[in-house]
Amino acid sequence: MTRPSVPWLETKPPWEEPAPESLCAEAGLSRDGVPVIRLLSVPSNIPELVALRADRFVPLFGEGPTRSEAVRALANLVLGLGERADVRGADHALALSTHRSIGSKPLEMLAHAVRDGQAPALYAEIAIAYSSLLGASDLQRESIARLFEASPDTSHEARLAITVGGGDYSAWREHYESLRRLPASPATRVARLWFEWVLARRFSALEQLHAISSDTELDPASAWLAESAFFVQGEDQSKERLVSQAERVMAPVAKMIPRVMTACARDLVEGVRTPLSLRWKHLRAGAAKDHAAAAIRHWLAAATAQLEDDEEHSGEALSPEPSRAATEARTAAGEFLLDWFVGDRDAREDVDAYARRIVRVYHRLRGAQTFARALRELAPASPSSVEEQLLWGKGAQG
Repeated sequence: MTRPSVPWLETKPPWEEPAPESLCAEAGLSRDGVPVIRLLSVPSNIPELVALRADRFVPLFGEGPTRSEAVRALANLVLGLGERADVRGADHALALSTHRSIGSKPLEMLAHAVRDGQAPALYAEIAIAYSSLLGASDLQRESIARLFEASPDTSHEARLAITVGGGDYSAWREHYESLRRLPASPATRVARLWFEWVLARRFSALEQLHAISSDTELDPASAWLAESAFFVQGEDQSKERLVSQAERVMAPVAKMIPRVMTACARDLVEGVRTPLSLRWKHLRAGAAKDHAAAAIRHWLAAATAQLEDDEEHSGEALSPEPSRAATEARTAAGEFLLDWFVGDRDAREDVDAYARRIVRVYHRLRGAQTFARALRELAPASPSSVEEQLLWGKGAQG
């Protein structure tokens, strides 16, 4: 397998540029005292914090689409999310995703290498899992995943990272429309049906989720997402199943990145602490949607109706302009507007808050699945580098 050349390594890499004198003076350091970060320190120290601010760090896959860079990414996850990690370790690890001088070029090179068969798809999935495990925003996770969407080997994971979201900027509808266009697979079907039941309040979707949840091809994170929909319905023992399923997904990596478990637990506790209230708000939102849908349907029907006798009904006819607007609205929105419009803001916001927490946990669980697989597939016969010792050395997993 030919290793592609890395343009920014052929000259002086941008992360070797000296830190600004003003920044060094503020921290009481000399310019030579600011390191270039490849691996995070535990705990963080002042020179490292200055290096992060001065862009003196090697970004994710900054040294090329290689195994050593994939291992370094896993090692930084352990350092940022491990038991002894700095309180802001996850933020520091997330800052290593891209470099200000070269932007996303390292990840673009990785995407090209995967597409051309010069690097395994696992490396790209590690990059996606990196942002998911660290709790990146929808925007950051999607911007990274979008780079790998075109490759057949990584498109499935990338598209799930892109489309299952929308809570940060209340863009649920736009994400659902993108999700509907994805090729069918057990995971995408679960995600689409989850949107339709939890957010669009369609009971038919709940029935289909029950049917697909027993699919043997369903990955554990998707099975957990389906269970979160059953919790909204108020099913018996659903809360216990949500917790136990999340623990099973996290079990292979919990000792190495325990702070992911803590983050998942925090979101889960907030999400499931008032099941009866959530169920009530979901029913209220569904009722508001149905009432609004009925009103809109009546208006659209009246506005677009063809009156048989123009003279007899001239006083009842709507003007041409509203009729044209109604036709355009029906064409553009179809049933989509009617399924999502909810006027009961109090009910809708509580359900949306639950959905945002569930989506965060879902992406962390998908990231944990990738992390566990990477540990298995990249394990060396004899750990030699610092990164390998951290991941596979004696006592690495507790």
